[in-house]
Amino acid sequence: MEFLEKLPLILDGATGTEMVKHGYSIGSSLEKWILEHPEHLIELQRGYISAGSDLIYAPTFGANRVLLQKYGLGGSVREMNLRLAGLSLEASEGRVPVGGDIAPAGEALEPFGDAKFEELVEVYSEQVKALEEAGVGFYAVETQLSCEEAKAAVTAIKQNSKKPVLVSFTCTEGGKSYYGEDFAGLLSTFEELGASAFGINCCGDFELLKRLVKEMKAAAKIPLIAKPNAGKPVVAGGKPRYDLSPESFAKQMAEIRKLGADILGGCCGTNKDHISALAAEIK
Repeated sequence: MEFLEKLPLILDGATGTEMVKHGYSIGSSLEKWILEHPEHLIELQRGYISAGSDLIYAPTFGANRVLLQKYGLGGSVREMNLRLAGLSLEASEGRVPVGGDIAPAGEALEPFGDAKFEELVEVYSEQVKALEEAGVGFYAVETQLSCEEAKAAVTAIKQNSKKPVLVSFTCTEGGKSYYGEDFAGLLSTFEELGASAFGINCCGDFELLKRLVKEMKAAAKIPLIAKPNAGKPVVAGGKPRYDLSPESFAKQMAEIRKLGADILGGCCGTNKDHISALAAEIK
């Protein structure tokens, strides 16, 4: 956890929306596409590091069995996580820690759905074991929707690794999780589970993000994460577009830093210019 002692930290920016620029088609497996076009991922992540990122996320967001099964790749969890994490480790060249990125599996837990907690822990454990083998330096359980599913992911990590775990949820317009959970309660829950940092990602409403960060800071015992989008998306031609400039993004993030966020980066619509402006503003 040495890197967590050097706050503030700058995370990377978007992966998916950047890969779209190179030909990735939304709705197909991003993980498979990256493995078929590794040069774009390596160039992107080296750009983030040069721009000032202190940490980068491996492109393993959807590389769990449940999500990969949708593309007929459910039997490739170990191989794909090893290769995807390997690309980020190659891009990093040891300059910054690489995190194993873990997404919601998309299975609603009881009583909202049929999935059982223990089954999801098993799904995540399969991915975590591969990421441990690959040699990631930490874990990012991000864009989470429900407390119970995120708990399953963190439980799997804790059973298979001693490395730091960063947990972040996306939020609704009302400032709750997708399942209506309060962020103060979520913060407390994941502090008790041993998360190394907690916060919010994939949110384009900066005023809402500021309010939530301020509220969490009053009770936080661990560093807070803010990894928002480049503003709210504008749909053009059936596709989302993010128009917030790097300079405006950085100024908003500087305010969020003052309100208590310690680990800052960008999500959808951000690129190396946003990260460069953020690093210059914060550091």
